[in-house]
Amino acid sequence: MKIKMLTQDNCPKCIVLDEFLDKGLGNEYKDSIEVIHRKKNEKEFVTLVRKHRIMSTPVLIAGDNVLRDTSAENVVEFLKKHQNE
Repeated sequence: MKIKMLTQDNCPKCIVLDEFLDKGLGNEYKDSIEVIHRKKNEKEFVTLVRKHRIMSTPVLIAGDNVLRDTSAENVVEFLKKHQNE
């Protein structure tokens, strides 16, 4: 199962997370992450927002585990823990 990343337009934190995954981690986890963009996949985005009571983006979701604090250290720990689930 892939880790889901919820993102949307006009979201500075989303841009920072995307840049960190791309440049900071060299896209190491690219195959483990499915990006759910609000405008491109609104139905799934809304379903996950309601299910997990998400109030802001970006977030990472692995099963029932939700990472709301997407600081670099937390993101790395979350990805390492959930990439092969």
